[in-house]
Amino acid sequence: MVRRITLFAFFIFTFIYNVIAQQNLQQRLENHVQILASDSLEGRGLGTEGREKAIRYIENEMREMGLQPFQGDSYFHHFDFKVGLVNLQGTNVVGMIPGTDPKLKEEYIVIGAHFDHLGYNKAADGSKTIFPGADDNASGVAGILEMARLISASGKQSKRSLVFIAFDAEESGLIGAEYFVNSEKPFPNEAIKAMFSLDMIGMLSTVKSLELKGWRTLAGAEELLALAQERNPIPIKGTAPLIERRTDTWPFGGIGIPSIYVNTGLKSPYHKPEDKADLLDYEGMAKISTFMAGLTLEMANAETLEPARNFNATVAIYGKALKFGAQFGIGSSRNINETSSYREFGLGAVEAGFYSRWRISRTFELAVSTLYDLNGSLVEGERFRRHSITVPALIRANSFYSEDGLFRFFSGVGPYFRQHVRQRLSEGAQEVLGTSLELPDQEWGISLQFGFQVSKITVTTEWRSALTQPFKLPGDTDYYNRNFRVGIAYEF
Repeated sequence: MVRRITLFAFFIFTFIYNVIAQQNLQQRLENHVQILASDSLEGRGLGTEGREKAIRYIENEMREMGLQPFQGDSYFHHFDFKVGLVNLQGTNVVGMIPGTDPKLKEEYIVIGAHFDHLGYNKAADGSKTIFPGADDNASGVAGILEMARLISASGKQSKRSLVFIAFDAEESGLIGAEYFVNSEKPFPNEAIKAMFSLDMIGMLSTVKSLELKGWRTLAGAEELLALAQERNPIPIKGTAPLIERRTDTWPFGGIGIPSIYVNTGLKSPYHKPEDKADLLDYEGMAKISTFMAGLTLEMANAETLEPARNFNATVAIYGKALKFGAQFGIGSSRNINETSSYREFGLGAVEAGFYSRWRISRTFELAVSTLYDLNGSLVEGERFRRHSITVPALIRANSFYSEDGLFRFFSGVGPYFRQHVRQRLSEGAQEVLGTSLELPDQEWGISLQFGFQVSKITVTTEWRSALTQPFKLPGDTDYYNRNFRVGIAYEF
């Protein structure tokens, strides 16, 4: 009986302790967000006093919980950068938990979250519209601070070293993360075995799950996740082996480091003044912080921590080499006689179909389309219509490619082939040309294309010049078809 009472009392004590600990964690998370997203921090924008306050607040939290300074006795990683014509200084705030294993302590896991946001807009009357950035990304900063606290207080050893970074200037183009990757530091990039970016983690109750985009860039990812889920279960979605371009994972993933974007989606008022602290789900943030602390320890104590065998930084960032999509185009089609400078008036043309593109390198790709193409021309003032299957095969070269892969300009050139399904001369044209006029079933030519792509949308202009003749008229030996198209395509 005494044993049962003791066990029951222990169970009750443990339950109450865990409830109180969870409530304390929620309260600390809310306090972090309330401070970082307060009006006094002015949206943590570049050049604001509020941003400086955020830096000092994060440094103080890291110091109080006993994180080791990044370099010497400093938690700061300073860097200089330029926005337009203005020279600025950025500051990443970095604290560390050194590893305990004599060998594995030379390997590092980076846990990051950007602390900057959009600042404020100032009206002509001097009033300010502040962008608090509670979910984006005071929530992520609160998350990494409490992860560090949980790991430090757990009493569990971390064989690998853990680096907690509050990144600056993410909203200006991932600048803080980029400088951290490219600058001198106490350890080489090769020693970084994995990276997390917690960016907008405040909406778990709304989306019902946590996304770990890029998780499967790690070898043994499923086993590590299962171990963490046993201790702190949480619904997980989106573990695709892809590096997110819009957060601080990109500079790390770009050099081959498995990099995981931890988020609950864009359900909050993204980049709006309404992104305030009272909208966030702090119970959900506590679950995420607890889960992520456990997952980080599983990784830190794993026997090996390496990229997945099929992890390729180029593929993870820019996507698969082979992609497919649908396209539509409108334009004109006409016949010309080169020797006599003769040009018939054109007819409207339209085409639709599918395309594929194969990335050969970052500069070159092969793009092949299969299109149902309505084209033709006027012949001696009469209509000549063709229904064709047109297959252009273009080598494209990128003349400009944004670093995040979301935007590019390109030009392309290559052959095209047409198989005419139906060719029809109007009655007037038959009277002029005769009903026995031979109309070839096929056409070959050259295509020239210019275009740009934004994310999954591509816009092109294309000129097609036939090298074979649609028919021959008496005395005309070089009568050719010319086409112009403006196209739009969507990539699946």
